[in-house]
Amino acid sequence: KMNIYSPENNFLNFIKSNSKIFIYSLAIILVTLSVFFWYLNNQENNKIIISDNYIKAQSFLKNENKDDAKRILLDIIEKNNSLYSSLALFLIIENNLVENKGEVLSYFDKVMDNRNLQKEDLNLIKFKKAIYISDLKNEQEILNLLNPIIKSNSVWKSHVLKFLGDFYLSNNQTQKASQYYLLLSEDN
Repeated sequence: KMNIYSPENNFLNFIKSNSKIFIYSLAIILVTLSVFFWYLNNQENNKIIISDNYIKAQSFLKNENKDDAKRILLDIIEKNNSLYSSLALFLIIENNLVENKGEVLSYFDKVMDNRNLQKEDLNLIKFKKAIYISDLKNEQEILNLLNPIIKSNSVWKSHVLKFLGDFYLSNNQTQKASQYYLLLSEDN
């Protein structure tokens, strides 16, 4: 005689009575996994496209085709890729593809707003922005950018201290320059 209260029967009855829930749960899990893997694949493909476009822009620059290079590099900045957006910005500056300083500064801000940047990469971008605006002699903005680097153990700290010493020296502010040179010598 079969025991209708056996653990095997209870389990089978539980499965049968909840089969719709199991099927829906399994379907949701499969759809979620599919979307997740599609997203990862799509992200990887986007990185490859951005990388290829960066190389294409470099090629355009070598062939003196600055307009196409500029278009591609600006598009890369807009894609907000943590690596290639900053590289594209530096290439734009190096080749003087955008002459309007305000426009370039807005690109700096866009690149710095990327939340995926590593701390040292962000520090480098801040340092490069400070160098870029140094001819405007906007001391307060430069200090706002660089003081967090000075107060940290950043790999860029000594470069920043030397830059600030040189900046003040070039503006005939020898007392401020010597303060930064002193900090630099203490840091080394």
